[in-house]
Amino acid sequence: MRRTGNSIRIFILIAWPAFAFPELASAERLSGFSSGDTVTIRSAEAWEDEEAHIIHFGGNFELRASDWYLSADLATLYGKLDDPETVVLTGTPAFILVNTEYHGNIQTVTGEAERIVYFRDTNTLRMEGAASLTRDENTMYGGEIEYDIGEDRIRAGGDEGVRIKVMPEN
Repeated sequence: MRRTGNSIRIFILIAWPAFAFPELASAERLSGFSSGDTVTIRSAEAWEDEEAHIIHFGGNFELRASDWYLSADLATLYGKLDDPETVVLTGTPAFILVNTEYHGNIQTVTGEAERIVYFRDTNTLRMEGAASLTRDENTMYGGEIEYDIGEDRIRAGGDEGVRIKVMPEN
């Protein structure tokens, strides 16, 4: 239930030992939070939904972990707080950063969009509204982008089409 009147300032520090992603991702890639990751969530306010296992965050939402960073105006976590199934971010823009390992090399993948949805069961992102995804200085833009983190596969489209900026290798 949402509080009215004064907003609640929160700072949540949680060790999420159960927040491990499914084994669908390639064994060579870092696919999510490790079992010992400490996750820090900050927001101006937080409130539980009337439905069980849904929590909303409003105002300057940030989630930090060793290989993840999420930022948005608003966020909703579906599932238990220590074991969420889906995270929905909305903002101008919402932002995500994920560090992954592929063939022994660390890659940083960043995304921006008006709305970002992370689906834990498939380890995928869906970004909608002025979306962009950057990896290794190469960027893809589109009205919507889907990215499979574990398999490092991308699909993009939208009314305005897709634009890709590729930086030459040195």
